[in-house]
Amino acid sequence: MDSIKSLLGDKEPEKEPSMWDDLNNQCSLTFTQRVIGFAVCAALGLLFAFLSFMFLVSPTTFALLFTLGDILMVMATGFIVGPVKQIKNMAEPHRIICAIVFVASMVLTLVAVFSGWVFIIIIFFILFQVAALLYYTFSYIPYGRQCLRGMCSSVVSV
Repeated sequence: MDSIKSLLGDKEPEKEPSMWDDLNNQCSLTFTQRVIGFAVCAALGLLFAFLSFMFLVSPTTFALLFTLGDILMVMATGFIVGPVKQIKNMAEPHRIICAIVFVASMVLTLVAVFSGWVFIIIIFFILFQVAALLYYTFSYIPYGRQCLRGMCSSVVSV
């Protein structure tokens, strides 16, 4: 069919590549490179997350390591699906609020850590970040957020 269209001169106009297409083309990796990037980021993310628990008595250090671990874990999934697909997944209508709250919680935690805010505020942001991480993670599981809400309401009602 395409050969007939080309003979008749009925070509579809080529669309101009979007910013997402440019980003996707610049970030194209082989499967092996994606797996290596995922493994390195996931390993470092888990390492930072586990190291953070060694510093529970120091909320500032704990918050910094835990937040860096979260950022690296999000980057790890970005290696698997690609940066454009990662952003598009985060911007899906049923997930965008979770993603915004999760990213905002990480930013607020880092601002609190680097600004030298009071420990109680840092601890609040850590708890906020953990709750946002759980809600964001459960948004990828079908009916996961409803299940999480049910578990939380059963714990609170007891």
